[in-house]
Amino acid sequence: MLKRQILLLAAVLTGAAGLSGCTTVTDTVSSAWDGATSWVPYVLKPYRADVHQGNLVTSEMALQLEKGMTDAQVQFLLGVPLVQDQFHEGRWDYVYYLQRGDGDTQIRRLTVYFNEDRRVDHWTSDPMPDEQQADQLIFGTIRSFEPRPPKVFVPAAQPATAQTESASQESGTAPAESVPQKDGTAR
Repeated sequence: MLKRQILLLAAVLTGAAGLSGCTTVTDTVSSAWDGATSWVPYVLKPYRADVHQGNLVTSEMALQLEKGMTDAQVQFLLGVPLVQDQFHEGRWDYVYYLQRGDGDTQIRRLTVYFNEDRRVDHWTSDPMPDEQQADQLIFGTIRSFEPRPPKVFVPAAQPATAQTESASQESGTAPAESVPQKDGTAR
């Protein structure tokens, strides 16, 4: 009888020790595999595609946000938000996730807050790439971007002639724009 109890106790203790060691064994194998592959050059590793998920928002798009815009205008400008939380109805989250094939990860967030009238109250944003940088990130020609002010196209002012300025001052009206016709003359 005593021999049977000792054998049963030994079996229970062995089983408990074996079960508690399962996670240790898998962790050891996993870390050994990672350690063995860490010295292999990137060129010899299997190809892993870049993963792009979420809303790609550029700095030019973020600059077009204005306080007082409706939710439909924001959706037209930035697209459908990745996260619309039902517990925070006045908040839209635009998240962009990029994981490179080598494991490098980038996450960018833009959060838009609305007031009770469904108009933009304010927003917060991580630094966003401009259009050119975003294209280069997608194609993989650059690894990361340096935040820089977006390029904004401002048309050059038309030089006013002295005759048009004096005529507008006398009549009190602004000079009319001359529209070129097909034959090259102005109306």
